[in-house]
Amino acid sequence: MDPLMLLILLIAGHTVRSDSPQEGKVSIRDDPDQRVFTVTINNLTAGDSGTYLCGVEISGGLDVVPSVFLSVTEGVSTLSRVTVQRGGSVTIPCFYGDRYKTHVKYWCRGDYRDSCTPIVHSDSPQEGKVSIRDDPDQQVFTVTINDVTAGDSDYYWCGVEISGGSDVGDQVKLLVTHGSPWLSVDKQEATGVEGDSVSVQCRYGNNESQVLWCKFWGYCASKRSGNLDGRPVLIRDDRVNRVFSVTMRGLERKDTGWYWCAAQDGQIPVHITVKQGENNENLSLFLYVGLGLLVLLLIIIIITWKVRDKHNKKMSMNQNPGRIAFEEPGADVIYSSIVLSDPKQVSSGYSSYCPAVTPASDVVYSSVALKHKEV
Repeated sequence: MDPLMLLILLIAGHTVRSDSPQEGKVSIRDDPDQRVFTVTINNLTAGDSGTYLCGVEISGGLDVVPSVFLSVTEGVSTLSRVTVQRGGSVTIPCFYGDRYKTHVKYWCRGDYRDSCTPIVHSDSPQEGKVSIRDDPDQQVFTVTINDVTAGDSDYYWCGVEISGGSDVGDQVKLLVTHGSPWLSVDKQEATGVEGDSVSVQCRYGNNESQVLWCKFWGYCASKRSGNLDGRPVLIRDDRVNRVFSVTMRGLERKDTGWYWCAAQDGQIPVHITVKQGENNENLSLFLYVGLGLLVLLLIIIIITWKVRDKHNKKMSMNQNPGRIAFEEPGADVIYSSIVLSDPKQVSSGYSSYCPAVTPASDVVYSSVALKHKEV
């Protein structure tokens, strides 16, 4: 008989099996090819918080893997337990719902949200030992603690202020170790290029730990699953050196975000940044430069045309000083004419405008005057 995958909800005492994958509140899906089964819980409430077990039924017995604690919070979510070595630093992301974008966020210390001691607020993000940064676009605020000491080990809260009501938040336990922490990474930030891959190394203290690579607001990948939300993921676990490496392939810009390593009931967050590929960057640069040169060429052509046109008009005026030049004849132009039937009728008042010749009889002379322009 093939092994049957099942989920045991210790809090509610309810079991869901892969041989009867019900739909609704809780459903289960088995993928034998990838050797992984997934459990989906819908319409989460605070009452769903608790400890769960995944197990495999073998010949009537039950082989259970380590438990998973599910924390359902009111609009804020973070990790459950983070370890860091004394003297080091750690950054913890706190995610929140869309309706809290404009609210003040804070970091406080204590077992209970309503009585914890505030340390730092987003409307006064101090630098130094503890700092906070809010990113409303990504709906996450991050808290960085530097130079941690053993005295920093405690429960903390990611909180959101609610005017006239109860604040919302999520609890995280920070453990500061003297030696190597249970779980750590060399750097909490990694960068990859579109279409390429990125690797992260996670070190753990117990070689019996189950290792996972998870994405916030997403799924987790194990060394057998081979993918994370459709993204190819390769996990190599070195039990001798107690380190597992995660390689994400075929990166896309949408893969930018927060992830975390998990082992021995601990987590450590890692931020992945996916940059635009070099070819795309070169193409964008080429387009920007080309567009700039085209605009510059157009400006030069316009200036050259205006200068040449002005020069031509000036030359025309210099070559024909006795002629009246105008640019836009139309309704503002008056045309008049004089008919001379006898040379004696030519008035001396026109001598400055007419050539010193004897006009013939029956000759018509015309002039043009601008109504609103002076020559």
